Amino acid sequence: MENRVEILPGIYLRTVRTRKFKTGCFSINFLRPLHRQTASEYALIPSVLLRGSQSHPDMQSISQFLDELYGASMGTLVRKKGEIQSVGFFLDFIEDDFTFPGDQVLAPMVAFLGEILLQPVLEQGAFRESYVTGEKVNLINTIEAQINDKRSFAMSQMLKLMCQDEAYGTPRLGDVETAEKISARVLYSQYEKMLSQSQVEIFYMGRASQETVKQLLTEALAPMPRRVLDAVGTQVVTKADRVREVTERMEVSQGKLTLGFRTGCTASDPAYPALMVLNSIYGSGVTSKLFLQVREALSLCYYASSSLEKFKGVMAVSSGIASENYAVAKEAILQQLKACQQGEITEEELGSAKQQIVSSLKMGMDSPGRLDDFYLGQTILGQPSTMEDLARQVSAVTKDQVVSAAQNLSLDTVYFLEGVGV
Repeated sequence: MENRVEILPGIYLRTVRTRKFKTGCFSINFLRPLHRQTASEYALIPSVLLRGSQSHPDMQSISQFLDELYGASMGTLVRKKGEIQSVGFFLDFIEDDFTFPGDQVLAPMVAFLGEILLQPVLEQGAFRESYVTGEKVNLINTIEAQINDKRSFAMSQMLKLMCQDEAYGTPRLGDVETAEKISARVLYSQYEKMLSQSQVEIFYMGRASQETVKQLLTEALAPMPRRVLDAVGTQVVTKADRVREVTERMEVSQGKLTLGFRTGCTASDPAYPALMVLNSIYGSGVTSKLFLQVREALSLCYYASSSLEKFKGVMAVSSGIASENYAVAKEAILQQLKACQQGEITEEELGSAKQQIVSSLKMGMDSPGRLDDFYLGQTILGQPSTMEDLARQVSAVTKDQVVSAAQNLSLDTVYFLEGVGV
């Protein structure tokens, strides 16, 4: 049973009570407007907080504490949901039912979460300088390392170009230039704003009742300052006004061709299940048109697949090609979309696509991490439906609805990372 309640002003708890697992999990998420100027700062805050608290002032002390709680774990979360940046923590721990008699894990883990959030190690009224410096280095290294995965890098570059005048063009972790300028004092100021002005979404999945979890969290988070909350949301562009084509060159052996489409549809729209089925038929999976036709039959791509950004209303196609095949590969990719738009979809393709999506959703129902991510998204979208509801909606999608979803797509950006000098 899934439900969501407000436990403190602007702080919401969603619980999924289940006895499927021997471990329970929490996530706490602070929702911030995504901006280039602040993305790196908010991405950095959870890592600095997890360096130490007043009772556990360093990572060794934290590690020892978690080990004593039957090997519990706590990690940072930085997510991008449309034009909303979500930052916080994820906690995983053994259920109290499986500890030695008299031992508890849930209550001390919730108290520890409150301490990490609200009692950081400070120096002269700001975060400890050495902690900020160390985590800045880690963040910058992570941002710079993204270029090593050329497939992901090409996708990121395409989305930056496609949404260069929109907040969505800002990367999840921000950029190196902004990260390098962060000071301990500025970061602490943003931390105070995060605590006081953010909508907070907490997800719990485990055996404890909602009332028990609510009581523990209310006590742990009671000192959190609360003021007027900053509004968050996503601007959706429904149609491309023109097609941008950009080529960049890099020393890579395999060219990366990425195309961005406006879908005119987000996950809050009734037509979204049909768009999911279209995505599966077109380019998601080994039975898709891009895989079977462009990759296998025509041998134009080393890989070719499509994916959806359900908050922003974007579909992206990612492919690896020989650079000399750029023009013909692009035409073949677009031709398969045209086939969908013209209704060239077999019953086998439709059935296979729906079956794949429903199977994936059923697997997600048994994954705490996927459920956490799904329900955070549903909250952001203002949707009460569950994974089970979505699976039923997908199963009911018709061919005509898929064709209509395909016809709403408009090509916005073509980005080609051309291999040279290898």
